Amino acid sequence: MSSIFTLCQSVLAISLAFCASAATPMVFAAETEPEEPAPQMLPEVRLQAERESVGEQRLERRQIEAMNGIDGNITSLLRINPSVQFDNQQQASATQGELAPADISINGAKFYDNLYQMDGMSLNNSIGPASNNPANMTAPPAASQGFAVDTSLLCEVTVLDSNIGAEYGRFKGGVVNANTCAPTRKLAGQVSVESTRSAWMQYKLSDSQRESAANSATADLQPAFEKWTYRAALQGKVTENFSLIGSFIRKTSEIPLNGYGNGLQSAGDANRKVQRRGSDNAFVRGFWSIIPGVLADFSLMHAPSSGDYFIANVKNSTYHLKSGGNGLNLGLTHPVALLGGATAEHRLSWNKMESSRDADASIWKAWRYSNDKNWGVKTGTGATGWASTEGGYGDIDQEQETAQYQGKLKWEPITLLGMSHTFQAGLELGTQRSSYRRNTTYEQYTGSVNTNTCNMVGGGVDTQYCSLATPWNAASSVRGQYLASRIIHYAGAYELSNKTRGAFLQDDVKLGDVRVRLGARYDSDDLSPKSSIAPRLSAFWDVAGKGTTQVELGANRYYGRNFFDFYANSKRLALQTKSQTRTLSGGLLKDWAAPEMAANWAWYKLGDMKVPYTDEKMLGISQQWAGVKWSAKRVLREGRDEMVQHLESAANYSWDNIGRTDSKVWTLAAETLRPVRWGETATRVQFGYDHTRTNSSHADYDDSLSELAGDMDQYIYYQGKFMRWTDRPANNYNRPWTARLLLSTDIPAYRLKVDNFFRVRGKETAMVSTGESKPFDGGVADVYEDATAGKAVSWDMRVQYALPKTGPGEGFINVAVENVTNRSNPLYQAKELVYEKGRQFTLELGYRF
Repeated sequence: MSSIFTLCQSVLAISLAFCASAATPMVFAAETEPEEPAPQMLPEVRLQAERESVGEQRLERRQIEAMNGIDGNITSLLRINPSVQFDNQQQASATQGELAPADISINGAKFYDNLYQMDGMSLNNSIGPASNNPANMTAPPAASQGFAVDTSLLCEVTVLDSNIGAEYGRFKGGVVNANTCAPTRKLAGQVSVESTRSAWMQYKLSDSQRESAANSATADLQPAFEKWTYRAALQGKVTENFSLIGSFIRKTSEIPLNGYGNGLQSAGDANRKVQRRGSDNAFVRGFWSIIPGVLADFSLMHAPSSGDYFIANVKNSTYHLKSGGNGLNLGLTHPVALLGGATAEHRLSWNKMESSRDADASIWKAWRYSNDKNWGVKTGTGATGWASTEGGYGDIDQEQETAQYQGKLKWEPITLLGMSHTFQAGLELGTQRSSYRRNTTYEQYTGSVNTNTCNMVGGGVDTQYCSLATPWNAASSVRGQYLASRIIHYAGAYELSNKTRGAFLQDDVKLGDVRVRLGARYDSDDLSPKSSIAPRLSAFWDVAGKGTTQVELGANRYYGRNFFDFYANSKRLALQTKSQTRTLSGGLLKDWAAPEMAANWAWYKLGDMKVPYTDEKMLGISQQWAGVKWSAKRVLREGRDEMVQHLESAANYSWDNIGRTDSKVWTLAAETLRPVRWGETATRVQFGYDHTRTNSSHADYDDSLSELAGDMDQYIYYQGKFMRWTDRPANNYNRPWTARLLLSTDIPAYRLKVDNFFRVRGKETAMVSTGESKPFDGGVADVYEDATAGKAVSWDMRVQYALPKTGPGEGFINVAVENVTNRSNPLYQAKELVYEKGRQFTLELGYRF
């Protein structure tokens, strides 16, 4: 272990030295002379790409390497994007053993309203993407990204955050489009092992967390973890026209925890248990140049993820969560002699993903502690203070299967009425099936009651839900206990299916130095109440006619998806019975009455549904000056008809379109057009700043807006003014401002790449009640105030060092250091002040050829 730390410290010292002074490389050269001639820095060759919108950011392979986070997922790359905000939990010190990608919000939209694509295939999950509770009784958790994709697969990631063309639909936030690499040589490959762990990280915990960390029994507070990532890749040209690339990536994490909380020891169960996380990604992609101008590609992906959990303070409660799945992607591009000539692109994709649970037990029993129920620990006070609970929630399989065809035609520019027109048209057809199956009947038994017998009325003895060992805190005259209440969730299944249709038409009109993009998108599906037509309008003015200054305007509408979850909730509840109770009769136990099905499934109705949408207005400008491309934009968004639970009257819920979100975002970005050279170094500089204000009626669609509580008409007093409760600031993804700076330095003479990423985020506020009120409009308005956490400052560093070549290839060492200064950065989680992680090291060793 000490040798690893020594290596980390040595490489870190080298990188700091290079960043500190231009003269430092000479000192390093004297200490570690290269064993072979230094590579020559060739003149840079730049290709003029198609002019980009200020609402588009493209990360190439070098930037992907620089922004690669410790867990190597797509969203970690987007920290440099000023339009992207992250879930607070992503950096929380207490949960760094997790592997799942962080959720993101783009320009204030909900985290589940983004479109994720890989090589044109959708990665989106529609099985309850707002569900994040691993111990949910009826629905295992899911994620908005159905597949966890490792960044080592990617050559380019494009983020479309505003002024998005009609080609893309079924989102209200933004588009994250990832593309894998095409092989460039006859044979090349790479293997590596990467690791990080709690011993290489400085914990930053709140006072309450610090007190309970050593005895934690929950994954919400992980005092120890160990992560490993194994990568192997091979690429090559099979023939001159056909090439293949393949990779396999495995990620694991182990999180040891106490089985029981508060530092108490169980006499009848293991006191130390290990939770595990894992993900695999086996990927193959092929490219075939059939004839000049006709290109085909395919990819196969097997990407399951899993997690082993247990329920704290409960015996026999281990369960296994499964997610991810399989994907198939086929593409074809060819010319078409149609109306002057066009290029046609076809993509046919299929994927199947799951969100399932395998549990060790399907019966839940909440006993009081006794001599034969002796695994419990004290969890409260009074008669049930010592609980010996056992069991689990049963097995559930959830699957989503999607097949989609996308076709697109892009014509060559033609001249009409003195203007150049570039037409595009596209068609999308899809089918989607969602299934839910509770494989085992789940029975929940609670309500321990004193008894002196387990004999039953009518004969027989209850040995399953009755015990004749005296329970804790019972009188000496009491011999035992029986469980008096139960609820049953029967085994059962249902399926939902949907067919989707989409089409778009777009005309890129150019007259002189002005370009106008006129587009419209049509979408419909079987679950939507009606079809939608979204206008996409934007204008670009090349002020000087040289591409150096561009002004951009946009007015666009984006329609969201209708999630299966809205339709599925009542179907899950329809498997549940009413709560039953039993008592003693004549000193004997009554048997359970015949179960009656519960009626709460009827509470969750589908209201007068509409398709959620966002209206966007944007103004942007870009300028090339002093070797830097500068850009600024203002984005205004109004999210309307958003789905949320609506409590209309007592026990009367419905899914309804009463949610709303408003956001106002200023962004400023700058990027060097070519590397800044200093001696034998070349540095690319990238900067981003945002000023964001987002107000929302709800955190996600699982929130509830209540007529009983007056949420819809209630006014509050906050930040010196009266406002509706539903117009309050969003409680997550809402940092007021963030500044970002990325310095990516290449030092080829010494086989080094050094990346430094600096981020400063403004003070975060949580809205808390003062308990006071003010008179307003004939009534009263509750008073809220800000509880403020200080600004967050972080410096992340990544150093890549290639060893001198041995044989056909070379070894390499990559060291990542996040939060180099070990600063304590506060943040709010559920209105509780906690902290981001401190300094953390990650080490990767590998060989490539």
